[in-house]
Amino acid sequence: MNAILNKPIFINALCSAFLALAPLSASAQSAGNDGLNGDLILAETPRLFDYYQASGFAPVFAGNPARLSALLLALEGAAAQGLPVWTDVIDELNAAMADGAPDAATKIEILAAEAYVKFATALSSGLLNPDDISSLINFDTVRPEISDLLALAAGSTGSGALYESLEPQDPSYNALQAELEVLLAQLEQSERAAKVPAGRTLRPGANGDRVLAVRQRLIGLGYEGIDDGSSAYDPALVAAVEAFQADHSLDADGIIGPKTLIALNAGPEVRVQQVIVNLERRRWLNRELGARHIFVNQASYMGYVVDDGAPTLITRVVVGKTNAKFQTPEFIDQMTHMVINPSWNVPQSIASEEYLPQLLRDPSVLARENIVMTARGTGQRVDARLVDLSQYSQSNFPFNLRQVPGRSNALGRVKFMFPNKYNIYLHDTPARSLFNRDTRAYSHGCVRVQRPLELAYTLLAPQSDDPEGTFTRTLNSGRETQINLETPVPIYLTYQTVFLDENGELAYRVDIYGRDSVVFEALTENGVTLPELAS
Repeated sequence: MNAILNKPIFINALCSAFLALAPLSASAQSAGNDGLNGDLILAETPRLFDYYQASGFAPVFAGNPARLSALLLALEGAAAQGLPVWTDVIDELNAAMADGAPDAATKIEILAAEAYVKFATALSSGLLNPDDISSLINFDTVRPEISDLLALAAGSTGSGALYESLEPQDPSYNALQAELEVLLAQLEQSERAAKVPAGRTLRPGANGDRVLAVRQRLIGLGYEGIDDGSSAYDPALVAAVEAFQADHSLDADGIIGPKTLIALNAGPEVRVQQVIVNLERRRWLNRELGARHIFVNQASYMGYVVDDGAPTLITRVVVGKTNAKFQTPEFIDQMTHMVINPSWNVPQSIASEEYLPQLLRDPSVLARENIVMTARGTGQRVDARLVDLSQYSQSNFPFNLRQVPGRSNALGRVKFMFPNKYNIYLHDTPARSLFNRDTRAYSHGCVRVQRPLELAYTLLAPQSDDPEGTFTRTLNSGRETQINLETPVPIYLTYQTVFLDENGELAYRVDIYGRDSVVFEALTENGVTLPELAS
């Protein structure tokens, strides 16, 4: 990465500039508006004016070389957070410090304060507004107040501790930062390692130049325990290939087919982008999540009940299909109730696009699946076997479909509700075999839960002395019954493709919805860049 400035020369220049400004800074602290030009602050940066007016126009940065130095070092190191390096701001601050004009201190303060607020906001809650990226991403980030940020800076000693405190205090965020540092080093190594030539699938026991290229490529990517000079596909190399495959969510079979070859030759640059994207996602979640909350990671097909920071229930889930129409969205809500023995009101799109073709082939399909068809508007029950359905299409299907409670109901025995504009919820399912698959994107958008009964017991425990008995008695009644949660539970439907798993290990998952590239494109449009590699 190109150096932004020479730190020793810059620090000396910074101190010299402020020795010249010291009388003005002292005047500002004692005489308020005599130091900083309030009219200039109002004209140049009106959003900061209220803070300075309330503080008597006392400078936060001007006249304090330590705070300014810490700010500039933080801006220079922003790439380590996956954020832009604001080189223009650094250059402007250097120019302002060399300027001996009467309002130099105010100009320095304006530049520094604006840069600080922008950087601190991005560091603490994200560079992007998630709602602007995609209609399937709907997070209301918690942005810090400008006055609070400036008050923190005014109370700081000028060390890097201020900026560390603004980062998400989250083990996942720390792990992602460490991973980014490692990947940037690997990126330089991999550029020097030749890519593996195309060819036939390589299997254990093979020999030749392509095997040697695989070996050298893996060493360049940071994999250890393999000799760099052998052209034999020996057990040590098989183990390294299997580790690479597992790290990239590929079948860890030790066979280098087309998918593994593509991943090998892609190098760590794809992972660098992926980690940068997930650093941003963790910043979106830098908020009080709730002593108890539910966290669903769509990319890993997992759901968690978290109590006081630790998972108390872990379950596999099935999420929406990769088709954009059925993808599960990302959003935050409050789970308010569950419905035991739920009926399923078939969405109109599914009724007309999926059930109508089946009905045209076999009108008895509804009876077999315990689905009731009624006329839209009147609610009158209609027997599909007595209607000429050939006159209807997807655009004019005039019936509602409702599957009554029962063993074959698509929602299973219970659904968990958090009313939202997407009509998404968690639910049981009779299709249990899908949970055994590694890739679990098969629903129409709602989240199917492998352990729905345990989830119900966990949610009922705070309000029932016998949560399992309460649930079982209601289930055995056969009646559709709503049970409200006395305390609503926050639920986070997220999409984390790099994350700390339940074992505390950093894990990667395939970007099934293609959202990593969308988020990374938005980050680059806002100034994030990958480092330039030495040629």
